Order: sequence, then C-alpha cells, then structure tokens
Amino acid sequence: MGVLFLAGIACLILGLAAPASAHITVLLYHRFDEDRYPTTTTSSAQFEQQLSYLKLNGYTVMSMDQLAESLGGRRSIPEKGVVITIDDGFISEYDRAVPLLKKYGCPFTLFVFTRGVGAEGYVTWQQLRELESRGATVGCHTDTHPRLINMAVKDMARETVGSKQILEKNLGHPVHYFAYPFGQYDERVRLVAKKAGFRLMMSSDPGSVGPGTEVDRIPRQAIVGAEMSMKDFIRKLETPPLAVTRRTPPCGTLPSSTIHEVSVTIKEPGLYDPSQFSMFLSEKGRLDARFDRMNGVLSFKGPVHVTRKTNRIIVSARRKSDGLFALDAYLIVLPGTWEGMKYTMRRDGRW
Repeated sequence: MGVLFLAGIACLILGLAAPASAHITVLLYHRFDEDRYPTTTTSSAQFEQQLSYLKLNGYTVMSMDQLAESLGGRRSIPEKGVVITIDDGFISEYDRAVPLLKKYGCPFTLFVFTRGVGAEGYVTWQQLRELESRGATVGCHTDTHPRLINMAVKDMARETVGSKQILEKNLGHPVHYFAYPFGQYDERVRLVAKKAGFRLMMSSDPGSVGPGTEVDRIPRQAIVGAEMSMKDFIRKLETPPLAVTRRTPPCGTLPSSTIHEVSVTIKEPGLYDPSQFSMFLSEKGRLDARFDRMNGVLSFKGPVHVTRKTNRIIVSARRKSDGLFALDAYLIVLPGTWEGMKYTMRRDGRW
C-alpha cells in the first residue's frame, strides 16, 4: 500500500510539473475587418490563418478559468499554451471573430466596458449571454474605459467595482477577470482591482505567462494591425517568460521623472547566453546595459529623464537551450496628482 500510495503521489506531481519550455501566451485582439483603424484591426483572413496555425501545430487553447488554475498550481502549464482575449466589445468582434472561433473550437474571453454594451457599434447584453452559453467568458474592462492611472482612487473603484456589479447583474453570475484599459496600471490601480475581487488582471505588457507571473499583471501579446505577419505571430507565440527577482525602478509610480538606475536581477542567469542580454526603455529605446555574470544583474546607470506619463522597461535574454529570446516587461508611471491630492500607499496597503 505504501509503495502504491507514493507512486500515486509521484504521478500527481509529475502531472502538474511543467516542461522546462512550457509557457502560456495570452493573445490580445481588438477590431476585425475595420480598415478605418489599421493599427488595431485584424482581418478575418489573418485571424483564420492564425487559428489554423494553432490547431495544426499542437497548441492548447485554454479558457480563462484554465489559465487561473495553471497560475494557482491546480493545473500544469502546457508546453504550448494559448489564451485568446478580445478587448472592448466591438460588434465586429461578434460578427467576424466569433464565427471563426466557433469553427476552430477555441475558447476565448471578451473584455467589455459596460457603458459600451448596447451602444451603436458594440455588442448587446443578449449577444453576451449567447456567447457565454457557447462557452465564452465575459470579463470586465471598466465602465467607461478611462485611463485609470489619471484618476482618484474613489473614481477607480467606481469604474471597476461598479462595472463588475453591472456585469454580474446582467449576466447572472460572478465575474472574475479584468483587463486594464489601455493596458495601464500603477500600484493604486492594481490594489483597487484586487480589492474588487478579480482573480486575474490583464495588462498589455508584452511577454508570456510562466510559474512566477503575477496574477494582477498578466502579460499579453498584441496581435493587431495590418502589418502583423505570420512570422511576427509565431515569434510572439514562441517568446518564453524571463524570470526576474528584482527590478529597479520597481513596477509602478516613479519617485520623480529622473531615473538613476535601471536594473533587473535574472533568476537563473546560467540559462542564458551572457552576451545576448538587452534592455529597452520605451521612451529612450535600447539602453547600454551591462550584465554581471557573478550576480546575474543586468544594469544601466543613469540618470535618465523621462517625460511620458507611462513607459515600459523591457528586458530580453537568449536561452542557451533553444536560442529563443525570453522576455520580461513592466510599466513605470510618472508621479502625479489626482483631484489635487497625491495618494501614497501605506505599509498596510491603505491609501
């Protein structure tokens, strides 16, 4: 009995253990066949080609619930996992994308802002309920789709909690997933979303999902624009996560517009080619960063002066095992005031 019991436990552990190359790519779409918006639209032909590629190449297309289970350790991370998300609730998503998703049997999540539901050019409540009856997930994208980082906390709460309540009333069940409008967040926005009770929160940071991914800052690969080629699509699918243990400056609001150092500590630096590390700051481009093999720190000494409200710091490293470039990306935000008051987070998590 003891041997059989131990063997069963070993099988369970092996079943949940992810292969070394395993990761999940969360894809982000917006409009479909809307040529007036060339930077955010995807053609039906492109979309079908992408879905066909996923099917023919052994990708596991997961639901949002399955993604949550993988991050919670209740489900293994598949070697080639994909989650399909679509933001905003434009009617072209329902008319053009949904039939193709149904054709290929792919689960997906539609993030809607509640003020748009039923408006001209957007999906209706009846259509959302119909999608859910077919297995789709409907997530929250605030009430009016504002830039939350520019708002006071009480207004953020109204946008998140209020829209969550509207969705739950009209759909008849709890809503567990949230997407930040414009992919923008800071520490205040993240805390408000957590307090609203969401399980997962989607950013627009490029990258993929691995065991250490933060549930309130899920990266998504944007698959939009007429210039998106299949080569670009495949490259985004094949980008693994880069695990880091420390970031300077940390994710969120900067103390000032001057950054004195940009650095990250790589969790397992031996996995990567020491000559193939890169660091980017979106406003400035590539930074002349140096990699210290002894402590696994990639760093750039400033000062750097930034003027944009938001910037992304992106770090890539080439894996020795397969030559793929792993990626870590996060958002930094210039300090600001909201309704004349600067909000500061206390150690107990209050404002």
